[in-house]
Amino acid sequence: MTEKTKKIRVPQAQRTANMRFRLSKAAFEVIQEVGYANFRTSAVSKKAGVSQGAQLHHFPTKNDLTLAAMQYAYEQSHSIFSRNISAFKAGDDPIDAAMKDAEDFFMSDYFMVALDILMAGGKNEELRDQQIKLAIASRSEVEKAWIDRLIALGWDKELAEDILNLSFCVVRGYVVKMLISENPKQYQRLVTRWKQMVSAAVVSGQPAHSA
Repeated sequence: MTEKTKKIRVPQAQRTANMRFRLSKAAFEVIQEVGYANFRTSAVSKKAGVSQGAQLHHFPTKNDLTLAAMQYAYEQSHSIFSRNISAFKAGDDPIDAAMKDAEDFFMSDYFMVALDILMAGGKNEELRDQQIKLAIASRSEVEKAWIDRLIALGWDKELAEDILNLSFCVVRGYVVKMLISENPKQYQRLVTRWKQMVSAAVVSGQPAHSA
């Protein structure tokens, strides 16, 4: 056998990473399909096409698999955020860009699965605490990046933080409302009104400071 025909051996660390990703993705997809209330760990190994022993080796408990699913969701959504903020250029409306980025997350299955786990698994304090830490770690990085963009444009730091957080709250809050009643026209009207309110706080491209 020549050197060219020898099978390339994948390093153990890479094989482990590949398996964990495969199981994390499968766990996310199972929760997405059946909901966290009906989540069974046995369905994950079947979805991933691996043995249950391999699954237990990497994720011994249901909590481990649940957090792996959430980690997968946040990693995938973070890649979308990275593309969005990289595409932002001089002359773009920063609030419009930030809110569209928020829509990409809060209107995605990634957020819906995370919300489902938080609500359905709320009595599991250990899972809830770990989930909150994971969410804060992921979303705080996104929020800071957009705030830094506003500050770079000359915005006052406190106002930038307030406007960005309120903008995200508008999107997140309406997404939760849509679980009961979906009204896209109303949403667009509210977003337009919010942007007008933000514009009213800006004079010649500079934040208005309170007296």
